[in-house]
Amino acid sequence: MRTHLRILVTTLALAGAVALSVQAVALASPGEPAPPVPAAVQRGEPSTCSGFDRETGESLQKRYITPDTILDCHSAAVSITVGADCDKVPLHVVLDIDRSGSMVGRPIEEVKAAARALIQALDMDDPKNDHIKLGLVSHGDPANIDSYLTDRAGTISGRVGNMRAGGEDNLSDSLSKSHAVLRRGRQGMKASPFEVAVVLSDGGQTYPPSRAVPAAGRLKGDGVLVISICADNGTPGGCQAMRQIASSGRYYFQARGTSGLNKIFSDIAEYVTNISMRSMTIEETLPDGLQLVPDSVFPEPQKVDTSGPTKIRWQLSFPRITETLGYVVKPSSITTYTLAANKTTFRDSQNRGGELIVPTKVLTVSGPCLDTPTPTPTPTNTPTPSPTFTPSPTNTATPTPTNTPTSTPTPTPVPRPLYLPLLNPWRCIERDKPADIVLLIDASSSMRLATAAGRPKIEAAQDGAREFVQFMREVDRASVIAFNSQAHTMAHLTSDRRALRAAIDAIETSEWTRMDLALLSASAELESDRGDASHTRVIILMTDGYPSRTTPEAVSQAAASARAAGTHIFVIGVGPDLNTELMIDVAGEPDRYYHVDDAEALKEIYALIAQRIPCVPPPGWVMPIE
Repeated sequence: MRTHLRILVTTLALAGAVALSVQAVALASPGEPAPPVPAAVQRGEPSTCSGFDRETGESLQKRYITPDTILDCHSAAVSITVGADCDKVPLHVVLDIDRSGSMVGRPIEEVKAAARALIQALDMDDPKNDHIKLGLVSHGDPANIDSYLTDRAGTISGRVGNMRAGGEDNLSDSLSKSHAVLRRGRQGMKASPFEVAVVLSDGGQTYPPSRAVPAAGRLKGDGVLVISICADNGTPGGCQAMRQIASSGRYYFQARGTSGLNKIFSDIAEYVTNISMRSMTIEETLPDGLQLVPDSVFPEPQKVDTSGPTKIRWQLSFPRITETLGYVVKPSSITTYTLAANKTTFRDSQNRGGELIVPTKVLTVSGPCLDTPTPTPTPTNTPTPSPTFTPSPTNTATPTPTNTPTSTPTPTPVPRPLYLPLLNPWRCIERDKPADIVLLIDASSSMRLATAAGRPKIEAAQDGAREFVQFMREVDRASVIAFNSQAHTMAHLTSDRRALRAAIDAIETSEWTRMDLALLSASAELESDRGDASHTRVIILMTDGYPSRTTPEAVSQAAASARAAGTHIFVIGVGPDLNTELMIDVAGEPDRYYHVDDAEALKEIYALIAQRIPCVPPPGWVMPIE
């Protein structure tokens, strides 16, 4: 299941997706006029959106380089936040729900519960959300328009409750009716609304699924954002049409059955209420000598051109108020590099253009890496021992032999490190200091395999993560990110334990193990405006296997960048199929890597790490000798 809006390359023609002066399509009612081109667009007026938060005056455009000073063999993570504060415009959402015979019984009840979760998350009864209207269409055969657009949440909830499953599935007819509902909602409006169709099917269409794709194309060509959810019922290839129906991969969700839909629908509601623009384009050109680390760009770009200086282009449709993008770079010279955006443009709700200015940042390459390993810092600030003495295993100084046959007085020992046993090496330094923690949970297909107790490993991992949440202090905040072929942010940093447990519950498995993207996403979350630089920063990575669709080097680089920014990393490895050397490298210290033979032991490890976090020393701190 895709439990968040997966940001993938957009191959659809955005010109059609954002056009407001579209012609009436074939499915429109006879004589129904196409929506008029807004007068502001006709006059060529610029957008009234601001690149600054109108309440605080703070710029919404930010750039971070982590770390911003490196050696020439290291890499750095670049994170960019772009956004615009725009006037509130009408939001029209139509729910298009599968009520065919394959949904009889528990599935239709779970779908109804998910629809109610979306209605509740839209919070249409709140006066500040008086711009939101919701409609309902259900697809059996024939498809029904259960409710035209209304601002009354109770009306939609009642119509959802009245749905009964049965009959064949005509998804194409349903999409046409959803389009008709949205077009009817435009009548008499002065401003063009944001229009969204949220389409759910279990993948088992009675009619050829390909018939639904053109109907969805007409919606998208008319400026409607199409979000699709496939509650996979096991029909071979059943979800393929649903994937094509979505405006892009970013707006496609897949669930294993109907049991996990509540979280998906709630996330969709949160997303659509934060849509700020129709499109955004971001372009960056890396300075000469700065190399892009392969597969490190997120979200997946529209284009990366490496024929000359590397150029990265993102094109996002229906972006939120702020979006975060990033990549990892590696230098080829000892110099300073200035990173800057070539161009950041957007089209607002009325298709008016605007431009955003993203700040520049400098990456300093301070010197070359040494051929020999860097000496490990001594555990105290005591001066280094004189070369006259070689420390013996008993920590006594042995005089260097001389060529003089007669004995000489033993020199007075100079100050040197003294290693003493510590009864409590994990003594707390700042017990009350808050922590921002990111839980990275492996959701690859191998996590479906059974534990010694006979249940899937992912369930044991979820139990362990919930145990960690239970042990969190009141001052702590956590984020949950699941990873497989992508990194999926299930919950942003929050102290709401119920929200964190719900995010953990919603995790589903899929193919591949992109640990590098998981670590980069965790760093981006901690470095974002949601993070607090004064808090202890912690990443806890849990995995049961080797990284796939990436390289160990990319994983190490992502971890090194996080640690260089002052983030502490704990790693939990499950089972025998692990690259132990890589796991220790990611953690940075051997005692922050835990290995368990069976996932049933994860609860104990998560509880142990929860107890260690308040006692984690700040970066560079050295235990004093008392």
